[in-house]
Formats: sequence, structure tokens, C-alpha cells
Amino acid sequence: MKIGLIYHQYKPAGGLEKYLIEFTRKLRLAGHELHVLTSEVAGNVRQSLDVTWHEVPKPQGLPMLRLWHFNKVAAREAERLLVDVTVGFGRTTTHDLHRAGGGSHAMYSRLLPWYKRYSPKNLLELKLEKDLYQRGGTNAFVFNSARVMAQISGLYPASLEKGHVIYTPVDSETFKPSTDRRKHREQICQQLNTDPWRPIGLFVSLSHRRKGLETLLQAWRNLDATLWIVGKPLGQEWQAKIDEFGLSNRVRALPVRDDLPALYQAADWFVHPTLYDACANTVLQSMCAGLPGIISTQDGAIDHIKDGENGFLLRNARDANTLHEVLKKAFDVDEDRRLEMGLRARETMLPLTWEAHLEGWKPLLESRGR
Repeated sequence: MKIGLIYHQYKPAGGLEKYLIEFTRKLRLAGHELHVLTSEVAGNVRQSLDVTWHEVPKPQGLPMLRLWHFNKVAAREAERLLVDVTVGFGRTTTHDLHRAGGGSHAMYSRLLPWYKRYSPKNLLELKLEKDLYQRGGTNAFVFNSARVMAQISGLYPASLEKGHVIYTPVDSETFKPSTDRRKHREQICQQLNTDPWRPIGLFVSLSHRRKGLETLLQAWRNLDATLWIVGKPLGQEWQAKIDEFGLSNRVRALPVRDDLPALYQAADWFVHPTLYDACANTVLQSMCAGLPGIISTQDGAIDHIKDGENGFLLRNARDANTLHEVLKKAFDVDEDRRLEMGLRARETMLPLTWEAHLEGWKPLLESRGR
């Protein structure tokens, strides 16, 4: 098939972008001819993908202008790709299929401070989302969790009959348990100046406020455990909170790392008190690596969580006391049970292969979602 993919940037900036780059690669390996409509391509991505690039010039100026411009130009250029089916992944409104990898912007927008909620860019994003689901120009919508499909169909009822859940795939060879956990843990702990005999929680984030870091730091105050914070560097404000809560000797802040699987293998619990996520890749990756998690019910990844069996659910991510109690319950779990929960978490993820993922897309692509 000739498939057109539409997204404003092709660079490994976040989970959605990394998924899209790999999705493009897998479609090409499956024999499809791909045409990509975008405004920005990272050099290494351009070299690694065998596709035809159709680049929309990116105007100078405010992000709102670039957002508006790409949607407008993409609507026109999509018709000129001469492909069998077009698929959008971002703030565009004209294509045959659309994947809502980021969930609902209307839901996310409620978490923003008032001055951002009423900014021109945010108002434009809300309008584009509403147009996408209500104008009827898209034949089918793909959601990465049942929770997100329910949220969006609640906001835009017409989208329900066009909705399909296709779960995000996980690379079970990259994300897998260590063959010698004790030795591996001791090595990682030595590198990170961490006591291997104390419980270790792992928090991964590029958006600390949305991912619930403040609540997590409050909840950690009276725990005899180490917290690894991986991702966006901690600014002065976050460091001040760590000092205020007396956590300086229990927190290790780490930059984004290529060896994230190694941290999954060494930690005891993945801690994810997010205020909103469609379906965080890090939750799926950690589960696949055999690391059970404490997962907020505000993440669509809870489709995969059986409370007390392959992880624990956090039902109020805004409340530090609630999170503290769940953390205590997790840290009181003995090692044998924790390893069993990790094994069940991995088993839950194993069916989410790229092969199964592409099979889920196949009928939609062939029918253009009709």
C-alpha cells in the first residue's frame, strides 16, 4: 500500500515521536510505500527511514502560528500525496485515520495554570481537537487505551462509533528482566551511590509537574527508601523542595539515559503518580522489564494493571497521604512476592508485540477506516 503519515515533527522528542518513528520503520519493513508530510526531520531520522519526505516550510514566529500553519497546509497537501490512505498523529484535522497517542487535550488542559489555559495556543489546540472529532473528516480514530477512548467519546460522542483501541507495542527483548538481578543491582547502585539494601523507587519524567513529582516528594518524606528521578533536569525550585522535605540523601536525580532498561532491572518499584497520561510508554516498558509499578488511575495504562497482582493502583494521585500509604504497602511486600508481581507484569506485556500491533492496524489501513 501507499500510506501517507502526517505529523509536524520527526525527531525523538518524546514517547509519541519515538513510537511514530518506529511505526514508520515497521510499516516500511512490511513492504509499504510511505510518504511523510512533516515540517521538521532530525538528521539521523532522515537517514534511517526509507520514505519519501514532503516537507512543509515552518514559519517563523509563535508556536501558535506554526500549529495553525501546519494544519492548514497539511489539509491541502494530504490530497496531493496520491496515496491509498492517510494517517494523522497530532493537531491536524484532515486525514483518513487518526491516532490519539497523546490522549485528550481537553482533559490535559484542565491541569494547566489559568494563564496557560487561556493562552491563544491552548485555545487553538482545543479548537483543533474539537474539529477533529466533530467535523466528520476522519473515518476512524485509534486510541492506545480504553480509558482514553472513553474520555474522548464522553467529550465528543460522535467519535465513539469510529473508535478502535490498539495498544502500544513493547520491545520485550530490549525491556526484559536481568538474568542476575542481585549482581546487576549492586553494580547500578554502586554507580549511583545508592544503598542496594534499601528499597528503590524509580520515577521517569519529562514533565515533572504533570507526572506528579511534588506529591511524590511529599509522600517520600518518612520513607526509608531511595528515589531515582530520571528525565528532565531538576531546577532550583525542585531542588529546594527536596531540601525542604529533607530528602537530599534519599534522592538521586539522573538525566535522560540510553540505559533506562538497566534502571528498570535494578529498581524495586516503578512509581508513576501522574495527573494525566494517555498510556505512558514508561509504564509498559517497566512492566515488560519485570518491574512492578505504583500506577495512577489517571493513566490509560491501567488497562493492563491488576491491583495487587502485577502492580498497585493509585486512586488519588493528588493526595500525598494516599500515595504514602500505597508506597508503604509496596515496600512491605517481601522479595519473593515482588518478583512474582514483576513476572506477572512482564507476562501481561508479552502479547503487545509489533506484529500484533500492525495486525490491528491492517483492516483500518486497507479500508481507510470506513
